[in-house]
Amino acid sequence: MKNKVAGNTTIDLSGYQIIPEASRSSHLYIAEVVANYCWQKHYLFPINTITIVEYKGNKFQIYYALKDKYHFLSVLDKFSKQPKLLVRLENYLTETREEAIKHISSLDVVKLNNKKLSELLNFYYLQTQELHKAAMTLRLIDRGVLEYFKNSSGHLKTADYSSLLSASSRQSFATQENIALLTLAVKVKNKKINIKSDIYKRELKKVYDKFYWLTLGYYDEPLATLTSYENRLLVLTKKNPVKLLQVLKNNFKKEQKEKRLVIAKLSQAEKKVAKVAGEVSYLKDYFKFSTNKLQLFGEIIFQEISKRTGLNVGFIKDLSHADAIVLALTGKYNKKEASVYQRHAVFVSLTGKIRTRHIGALADKYEKKFLTYSKNITGEFKGRTACAGKVSGRAKIVHSPKDFHKVNKGDILVVMNTGPDFVPILSRVAAIVAEEGGITAHVSVISREMKIPCVVGISHISKEIKDDDWLEVDASQGIIKILNK
Repeated sequence: MKNKVAGNTTIDLSGYQIIPEASRSSHLYIAEVVANYCWQKHYLFPINTITIVEYKGNKFQIYYALKDKYHFLSVLDKFSKQPKLLVRLENYLTETREEAIKHISSLDVVKLNNKKLSELLNFYYLQTQELHKAAMTLRLIDRGVLEYFKNSSGHLKTADYSSLLSASSRQSFATQENIALLTLAVKVKNKKINIKSDIYKRELKKVYDKFYWLTLGYYDEPLATLTSYENRLLVLTKKNPVKLLQVLKNNFKKEQKEKRLVIAKLSQAEKKVAKVAGEVSYLKDYFKFSTNKLQLFGEIIFQEISKRTGLNVGFIKDLSHADAIVLALTGKYNKKEASVYQRHAVFVSLTGKIRTRHIGALADKYEKKFLTYSKNITGEFKGRTACAGKVSGRAKIVHSPKDFHKVNKGDILVVMNTGPDFVPILSRVAAIVAEEGGITAHVSVISREMKIPCVVGISHISKEIKDDDWLEVDASQGIIKILNK
């Protein structure tokens, strides 16, 4: 299978190793955002990696095509030698997000003519793409950290401490949100604030205004409401908010102390990598915080196009960028082609060189040749420990909030990855098993913060396991066993 490249040359991927990187429930437009960035030249955060993005059944999967894994180490080397690049990356996320929001907020979308509305949609796509530049760079660093810890030959076997060494240098936004709610719950519990008072309403609104877009995601995740925050607060006041708050704070302090003790025994080179790993853990969470906030304003654009065309917002998000922009301008789109790429699409990208799209039957052919996997018939899977522990329980496959109702106390959560929208159900689960293998992935970070046994990095595990399979999760060894189907 060959792909067109600039200059009418071709590249054959048969000699490459295809590595699954990430998967999500998603609308098509996000898959195209990722593919477009991987093709676009960017001098501050170059990716220079052959990237395959597959969209099928409202899910997208990212793959890397590599000759060897040294590529990841070279990206890590650049950032460990120039730690200020991570500061620039964080500033880049902040500035891109805020400038985009400022522009969208300055316009009354209802009063825009179709031409201006289509231009605004294109602007939103491009700015979302800008944010993903940082995200994909963080993914490459994450892969480099994983390879580095795995192959380190120092006197301390860093692979055994990779989970701790990659612990976020700052608390995740989900934990910050929990702390803010618990702090208010303590005041209510101690009767320092009356829930019928204006002070209470102002304090709750302050928490809401700071975090309510955290639950947004790539596939119709519901936006948090003020009522949902109040309901969560009332539940917390009936528990022991003082104790819960102290546990959260103590867990973070304990983890950071343990991390410092391990780092003190490392070589200078290893210390630099550990510092990068901790920052990347936070920055990946900060990226999601940023892209969710921009998405909040993007929803206004999609809703206006929906109002003018009579088409469902979700359907518009499943159009290609080109078709959606034409739709906003003319009220029409290529129905025949849309029905093909909405079923199955594969994008192949390399910075400034490769930019191809296979759709329908061609995507099926590409998937069969390059993206299939061998089904596990042993019933035993090996992954990487994100948080140690050993438990058994029923499996629940969860791809999006639409599946949350399935999860009961003591279940094993089987996911592609988690996001901030998953946090409310995590208190119910006994363990987490994830496809995403990143050392700084959200599922790795949040499982450590909440002390939930977790194994990550098992490709296609959500396809291998079915709801209600009885699993044994030995997260300390990174082993999952299906005890009873």
